[in-house]
Amino acid sequence: MTDVAKRRRRLSKGALRAFAWIAGGAAFAAPFASLTLSPRPATASSAAPTDPGRRVIVVKKITRRVVIHPAPDTPSVQYVYVGNGSSGSSGSSSSSSSSSSSVAAAAPPSSTTSTGGS
Repeated sequence: MTDVAKRRRRLSKGALRAFAWIAGGAAFAAPFASLTLSPRPATASSAAPTDPGRRVIVVKKITRRVVIHPAPDTPSVQYVYVGNGSSGSSGSSSSSSSSSSSVAAAAPPSSTTSTGGS
């Protein structure tokens, strides 16, 4: 009256690994297969058929403009006074020009050209 249930035989490690590799490869290839088998969307060119023997020529024109500005006659020099040279803490500054230093502004570039784009 006591029936002993039969034990099910297990697969070997090699068979399990082979099955795992096959399942992994199928999972990797499934998205690519579904994209390949899906229908392509309709495009505007297929909706309006044109004469197959006629070629369309597209002309692209690139215009580059060069503008040359004349150099200024004489560069204007601007003097910039930088402090009075003393380290006093008073708020008023003296107007003596002997202790102040002056710096001349840089000259403008010799030639200015622009290509009007790149």
